[in-house]
Amino acid sequence: MVKESYRAQWERSRAYLETGDLGFALQELRDALTLAPDDAVLWEEIFNLSLLGGLTQNALAAALRLRQLAPENPNFIGLHAMAALLAGKLTEALPLFEEVLQRDPESVEARRQLARALDIAGQRGRVRTLLEEAVAKAPTDTGAPNDLAVHYLEHVPQEGPALAASVLGPVLEAHPQDPTTRFNLALALGAQQVLQGGDKELRAKAQQLLSMIPA
Repeated sequence: MVKESYRAQWERSRAYLETGDLGFALQELRDALTLAPDDAVLWEEIFNLSLLGGLTQNALAAALRLRQLAPENPNFIGLHAMAALLAGKLTEALPLFEEVLQRDPESVEARRQLARALDIAGQRGRVRTLLEEAVAKAPTDTGAPNDLAVHYLEHVPQEGPALAASVLGPVLEAHPQDPTTRFNLALALGAQQVLQGGDKELRAKAQQLLSMIPA
């Protein structure tokens, strides 16, 4: 909750953000910190705006401050992990993503984030398992199934396209206008066509999906 002590700075920051003046928006938040240096709301907003502006080191510093303020807060651990990953600090990020999942073992998003970090680190042994677990928990979401489909297409030879298509079918049914799902399903069907010797039906389906993706 925004405190009255810095409401004026907060509102000016939001106004600058609406006009695209990210630097001024961040400066207003820093000014607000002089009035409430331990306010987590302010530090989290600085984190968000820093990421928006590609200021990964600033975001990491904000995440570390949030961890100091609330070391056991799982959301802040996740922000720390994300900032470390974006700052290229994989060895710092990976155990943090692991901790987030341990604290929330049912989380789909925690599995996606850990899988993404492992993939970037080239440690792909658990990526498929994590994404398949995420899809099992949310089979019609647009996030995890598309992540898994891309993994199948990139890293599972021969049966990858068929696996990707089977995962994306329920997603397309639930979200028929989702462009990412349409695109990845078209890729999967196109790859199947190649593997199956130019199946005309698969080719037609792939072309139909691609034609319906907004330019």
